[in-house]
Amino acid sequence: MTTTPSSVAQTTTGVAAGLAILYFLRPILVPFFLAVLLRILIAGIVSLVVRVLPRAPRWLILVATVGIVGFSAYSIFIVILQGMSDLVKQAPALPAQLDNLIRSVSVGFGRRFDLATVLGLIDFPSLEHNLASGVGDAVSKAFLTLFFFVFMLLGRAADADPKILKATTNEARANSQRAVLSKITRRVQAYLISQTAINLAIAAISAAVFRFAQLPDTAFWSVTVFLLAFMPVVGPFVASVVPALFAAVHSGSVALPLGVFVIVLAVFQIAHNLIMPKVQAKSTNTDPLIGMLALGIWTILWGVPGAILATPLTVLMMVIAAQFQSTRWLAILMSHDGVPDAVDAQSPVTERS
Repeated sequence: MTTTPSSVAQTTTGVAAGLAILYFLRPILVPFFLAVLLRILIAGIVSLVVRVLPRAPRWLILVATVGIVGFSAYSIFIVILQGMSDLVKQAPALPAQLDNLIRSVSVGFGRRFDLATVLGLIDFPSLEHNLASGVGDAVSKAFLTLFFFVFMLLGRAADADPKILKATTNEARANSQRAVLSKITRRVQAYLISQTAINLAIAAISAAVFRFAQLPDTAFWSVTVFLLAFMPVVGPFVASVVPALFAAVHSGSVALPLGVFVIVLAVFQIAHNLIMPKVQAKSTNTDPLIGMLALGIWTILWGVPGAILATPLTVLMMVIAAQFQSTRWLAILMSHDGVPDAVDAQSPVTERS
C-alpha cells in the first residue's frame, strides 16, 4: 500500500487535532504520562534485576524497586522545593552581589553597567506570585501522578489484557496489537533506563564539581542537572550556565565559575556525543532536527514537564506511527536512519476500512 495525498492530509489533520487535545487536557495528561513512564521504568528495572538475580522472588524485586524509585522521586521533589525556597530567601542579597561582580569584571572597559536600572524592569511581586503558583501546580501534579501510578501498578499488564482480544474479535489481530504494545514498551524502556543511568552519572560528576567550587545548595543544583539532562541541547546549556552564574555570585571571582561551566559542559558533551549515541542508537533512532522540533512543541504544549518528556513521547509517537501504512511516512521522517522499526522488524499493520 502506497502513501497517497489523502492519507497524508488525514494524518496531518489528525496530528493537529491531537496537539489541540494535548494542550487543553494537559492538567490531566501530564501526570498521566509521567505515571506511565514511571511504570515503564520500574518494569524495565525489575526485568533487568530478574535477569541478574533469577532466583530472587519477582514480587520482592518489584516491591524493592518501587520503594527505591518512590523514595528517590520524593527526595528529588523535596530537594527542589527546598532549593527554590533558599533561592527566594537569597534573592534580596543577589542584586548587590551581582553588582559587585559586574564592577570587578567591567574594570578597564570605560563604561559602568547600571544593574539597578535593569533590576527595576523586573516585576518581583509578579515573579514571586508565579513562582508560588508554579510550586502549587507542581504539588498537585505530583499527587495526581502518584494516584495514576498506584492504579497502574495494581492493574494487569497491557500486553496480557484480554480486552485487546475482545476489542479486535480476532486472535491474530489481537496478537499483532500485543506485539505493537510490547515493542513500544521495550523501546521506551530502553531509553528511560539508559537515559536515567547516564543522567545519574552526569549529576554525580557535577555534584563533585559543585562541592569543589563550594557552591551552596549542591544537592539542589545536582538534581537540577539530572532533570535538565533529559532535555536535548537546551538542557545541557542551561545546566552548565546557571550553576556557573551562581558560583560567580557567591565566589566573587571569574576563574572558578568559568571552570565550573567548562567542566560541566564537557561532561555533557562527552555523555551526549560519545556515550548516548552508542547506548541509545537502537532505543531512540530519532532525527536530531526532529528532536529539537519536538522539544519546542512539547515545551509549548506542557511547559517544563513537556520539555523533560519530549524524547520518550517522540519515540512513542514514532513507534506507533510506524505500525500503520497510512502514518508510516511520518515515522520515517521522524527516524534518524529512515527505518523506524529496525530494532524489531515487523510488517506494519494493514488498516481496515
